[in-house]
Parts: sequence; C-alpha cells; structure tokens
Amino acid sequence: MTMAIQDGTLACAGALTVEEAETLLQMIQTDGVVAVDLAGCEQVHAACLQVLMAARLPIAGWPLNNELARWLRAALHFQGA
Repeated sequence: MTMAIQDGTLACAGALTVEEAETLLQMIQTDGVVAVDLAGCEQVHAACLQVLMAARLPIAGWPLNNELARWLRAALHFQGA
C-alpha cells in the first residue's frame, strides 16, 4: 500500500492491509489530513475501514473497482455529511 499526503488529502493506493491500520490512524490524527482519496485502492481491510469510519473525513475519490466503491460508499455514508 502506498499512502501519501498532498494538500491535506491522504491518497491511498493498492491494498490497505491490517498492518497499515495504525499508520493510517496516525497519519489522519497528526498530519493535517482533511480528506481521503481511495481511487487507487484495490482492497481495504476491516481494520482500516474502522479507522476511516471513525475519522469521518470526506472521501475525495472512490475506488475504480465498482464493487469495492459501492461497499465503501455504504460503509462510509455519514448521516448529515
């Protein structure tokens, strides 16, 4: 998995694995992340999904894989957001 921050947006590419959940959390909490771009994601482990759900950040881009995008849109739909 590749994670990089540009202009406050955390761009993720590849597979977000369980090993990256803590790094994902730390980046969101300490690096001024205001949005997440998941367009390059191919897989998202449940631990990383939980981090994203708790962070409640806007999603700047959804995965190109329609099935994964649908699943993530449903999981990351925030009431009133």
